Amino acid sequence: MKKLVLITGLFLFALGAKAQNQGDIGLNLYGGYTFDDNISDNLYNVEFKGAFQYGLGAEFYIRPTKSIELKYLRMDSDVTFSSYKLNESRIDKAAINYILIGGNNYFPTSNPNIKPYLGLDLGVGWLNAETGSHTGFAWDFKAGVKIKTSDSTALKLQGYFQTIWASYGGDSYYYPGWGTVYYPENSSLYQFGLGAAFEFDFKH
Repeated sequence: MKKLVLITGLFLFALGAKAQNQGDIGLNLYGGYTFDDNISDNLYNVEFKGAFQYGLGAEFYIRPTKSIELKYLRMDSDVTFSSYKLNESRIDKAAINYILIGGNNYFPTSNPNIKPYLGLDLGVGWLNAETGSHTGFAWDFKAGVKIKTSDSTALKLQGYFQTIWASYGGDSYYYPGWGTVYYPENSSLYQFGLGAAFEFDFKH
């Protein structure tokens, strides 16, 4: 734990030093709740239980109202796999990860401490479960409001929508006399959540 605190401190110091010669940089600490999601067809159903999502992002302001952000997000979910054909189900655990980069646009208001914003990010997402893993193209969209709490800190309240395309592709069953039959699928994971981010600003 002490090593983690030390590494975090060095990282913040480095960001602060770098920000003196560039645009403002914000370090975002993310936390939120992502709701349940189902992937289903006529053969099976995969249910991802809602869980806490957390992460870290570095945001570079190219203008006072526009920024570019690189972030990492993760959640650990209980997953239930149900087979309609075999009439059975099993419970698994999955870690859902995102690495995304994109842009945010802030909208000025009459109160300089309050700015609504929209953001769109693209990148990669991957799932690690006991039964296997998958990596695919991912993106998210978010909308919220940024509330300045001091010259160097802010609170962001937001709703977000995330997806990993073709998260679970395909299934197979063994039929006596026929052998193993494969069913290709193109199921994507869609997640919606509500959360917040604490932003620490480093002025240039």
